[in-house]
Amino acid sequence: MASAGDQLRQIILALENEDAVRQEERNRPPKSVIVVADSVQQAMKLASIEMQKDPLQLDFKILNRGGSQLLGLRRLPYRVHVFLAKEDTRFSDLEDMNISLEGAMAQAAFAEDQPIAINADGKILVRIYRTGVYVIVRPPVGEGQPVTPAQATERLRIAGVTAFDKGRLESELKAKSSKQVKIAEWAPRPGADSQLQVEVSADRLRASMTVTRPRPGGRNLQVSDVMQALKSNGVQYGFKEQIIEKALDEEVYQVPVVVAEGNPPQNGRDAYIDYKVRIDKKVEFKEDESGRVDFLDRDLVENVIQGQVLAELIPAQRGVEGRDLFNKITPAKNGNPLTIKPGPGTMLSEDGKKLLAEKNGQVLYRGGILSVHDMFTVNGDVGITTGNITFLGSIMVTGNIEDNMHVKAAGGIEVAGTIQKAFVEAEGDIVVRQGIIGRDAATIESTAGSVYGKFIQNATCMAEVDVVMGENIMHSNIYAGGNIVCNGKRAQLVGGDIICGGVVRVKSLGAMAATPTHVIAGVNPRAMKQLKQIAQIEKQLQGKIAETEMNLKTLQQQKAAAPEAFGDAKEEQLVKLSAFRDKLNERLREALGEKENIENFMKEEVSLGAVHVEKTVFPGVLIEINGASFSVEDEYNNVTFIEEQGRINIVAYMEPDQDDKHFQKFRRKGRYGDTQK
Repeated sequence: MASAGDQLRQIILALENEDAVRQEERNRPPKSVIVVADSVQQAMKLASIEMQKDPLQLDFKILNRGGSQLLGLRRLPYRVHVFLAKEDTRFSDLEDMNISLEGAMAQAAFAEDQPIAINADGKILVRIYRTGVYVIVRPPVGEGQPVTPAQATERLRIAGVTAFDKGRLESELKAKSSKQVKIAEWAPRPGADSQLQVEVSADRLRASMTVTRPRPGGRNLQVSDVMQALKSNGVQYGFKEQIIEKALDEEVYQVPVVVAEGNPPQNGRDAYIDYKVRIDKKVEFKEDESGRVDFLDRDLVENVIQGQVLAELIPAQRGVEGRDLFNKITPAKNGNPLTIKPGPGTMLSEDGKKLLAEKNGQVLYRGGILSVHDMFTVNGDVGITTGNITFLGSIMVTGNIEDNMHVKAAGGIEVAGTIQKAFVEAEGDIVVRQGIIGRDAATIESTAGSVYGKFIQNATCMAEVDVVMGENIMHSNIYAGGNIVCNGKRAQLVGGDIICGGVVRVKSLGAMAATPTHVIAGVNPRAMKQLKQIAQIEKQLQGKIAETEMNLKTLQQQKAAAPEAFGDAKEEQLVKLSAFRDKLNERLREALGEKENIENFMKEEVSLGAVHVEKTVFPGVLIEINGASFSVEDEYNNVTFIEEQGRINIVAYMEPDQDDKHFQKFRRKGRYGDTQK
């Protein structure tokens, strides 16, 4: 069992590590942030600035939903966890290969231009010109051997030189200066000299020379000889004197060497459009780190945000005139111009070179034109053929949303068929023309709007405003910041947890079989969830504070009992532990302040709570309003449940007033204006 001293050291070490980690994190952009904002879109924009990432590289999860009024003074904000989306690594292997190849090519070129010899013998070169006979003595490298007098004499003999200044030769052999030193006069030998042939290409852009080896005693060619031969063939431009000198110095014989080059004309590149979004949407499945492939992640929707650059016009280039070896100009063509045509939902920048998104939505490429649409239509079902869908606008599904699919929209979602065992989330309204068949695994959530449908079975449904069903709500958990309505001709609400900040209005509540049904009215479910979270945080903080106080007390007792033995290390622990306690207390005060705000908010809303049942309430139903509860043990018909003075009273059924009339509109008209048949 660890001693109190060990525990203190562990706490101090944890504090120091925490400070070090925080300091390191301050120096680089975070990989995820929790943002407090008025909407999800605003949270994404703020997060993209903080994380220094494009919004399209980010994904999000809503922690707390905002939107409701708090004490009539302000709106509760959203708390959104924003994090990096899965990175697309489709081309990383090719990029690595390209970098490796570039490095290898550069290294090879360097090695070719600058060869490194570890060991090499010395060398002597003999050059016979009109001005005399010259030798060039090069020193050895490393452990190489120098040129001996015998080797030098043999080399001169092969070159046909027999009479020379031996003293000058011996002096140069010792000096090894690599300079050209004259050791004899030139003795002409007609027919033994090196010969030169010049050839000019048909396009007059290249001239090459071919040199023959001189016979013994024959004269070597010089750069001036080659230059004269080129000019004699009409060459006036593009001479490569360094290449000529190198070829003669290295005795390149019987091999054509390009010694003059003109400049070919360069036609200007045509203007083109650099698309910043995908225009050829091919499905490419991705593997995660464990090698798994998500076949539902097809990434068919190209989301863009307002102001995003969709394409950029790269202007045409002017042609560059050429020049041939005879110094004549050859014309070049300029590139063909091009313009960007803006489509619906797009706009051009002031200079006309960039195409920008005018709004959030889906970008489409058709007929060479980009357009942005804030409504994405799925013709048919959302399933394995479409994959999961995330869209920065509204989504219309003409079929069903099938099992295990994920559909997320920054706008609204309308489904002509049913939602099955799927996850559906929208910031706006969600309209389901048929119904929701969840099989205990569906989650439907509107973070700032309402959910409308025909029925809900075995699902979880959450809405910031209202949940309105035309027929039944069966064995489901329904959470609404506003009202919950199930008011068709044969509508029935049976089973599950029903929580709303306003009223519950149904035709029948519960079932003859006394199915457990829990109804809470006048309590915002989001506020309830936040209170539970704060309660957990409060409990954890209080436990840490109590533990810290105990450790502080132990240290203080040790200091009081034996001050001379209380060293600097323990004094430092005492200071740090006190600072840690103060930090915990500050966090506890913040949590309690937030708890008080939420409780005040709930007190304001609870007066709105009521449960209206137009037909029958069956036994097995538990009703809660403003902390008061009532367990239904007998059948009641045409009643309203309200809370008065801490108890629930049953009064005659209250008809919907003018403010409630909008609940009936879904039976006649859909969210997007279609007539309900």
